[in-house]
Amino acid sequence: MKVYIQTDIEGVAGVVFFENRKNDSAENLAHRLRVRKLLTNEVNAAALGAFDAGATTVLINDNHGCCDSIFIEQLDPRCEVIHGRSTAEHWLPELDELWDALVLIGMHAMAGTPKANLPHSQWLVNGGEYLLSEASMAAALAGDRGIPTVFISGDQFITEEVQQKVPAIGTAVVKKSLGPYQARSLVPERACALIRDGVRMALERRAAIAPFKIPGPVSLNLNESVRGNHNQQEGFSPVLSEDVKGSTMNEVFTELLARMPWFTTDITLPDGFEYP
Repeated sequence: MKVYIQTDIEGVAGVVFFENRKNDSAENLAHRLRVRKLLTNEVNAAALGAFDAGATTVLINDNHGCCDSIFIEQLDPRCEVIHGRSTAEHWLPELDELWDALVLIGMHAMAGTPKANLPHSQWLVNGGEYLLSEASMAAALAGDRGIPTVFISGDQFITEEVQQKVPAIGTAVVKKSLGPYQARSLVPERACALIRDGVRMALERRAAIAPFKIPGPVSLNLNESVRGNHNQQEGFSPVLSEDVKGSTMNEVFTELLARMPWFTTDITLPDGFEYP
């Protein structure tokens, strides 16, 4: 059994603020290292749950920020990790029809979700027929390939949203969001235990969890706050002047990424990029 783990950091127990990469103080550095440790522990718990369920391959996509946030030396040695600046055409590198299940760890609610902890990103499908978070977008891209999304961890808002789209999915609410920058978190040890057990049980019944499929043809755009995704007080508008249209979710998502000014694909030689 091959299990792909998609990760983020805002939905991890103990994380309540967006990462500040501009503050170079010792206090901020210590905080960033601390939350990355929390992320690493939850990801490792998910991997252990997968191996408990009989997984032979566990691939982790380090997908937060600079995509180098997980301390890979602290993971179970059976894991493999995708990390670093993406140069692939796909948001979920290496994910193809040969994978048996997708697991989502550290997920956050979509932008515009009142009282959710650190919500951002809202994908607009078919002019609003579907509104997707980063988590449900990952589920849709996997579902397009026939892969079920079997488990998600995060706050109560993101788990509820994804469960509405994938009713049989396993969930772990590792923190109760009290607002954009406040939460009632489980102690990390307990959060990790819930994740490990939850992933194991979800994988054991993966045959009963249907892939989340959005039938084509589809159109796609990304809603962005007027003042940036971390300041959502003034509403949202589509990033692209026209929706991307195509026959499948993977097709339109890949094309949308290619149109984004901050996303560069197919880099084969160094281009001057420096680690942020």
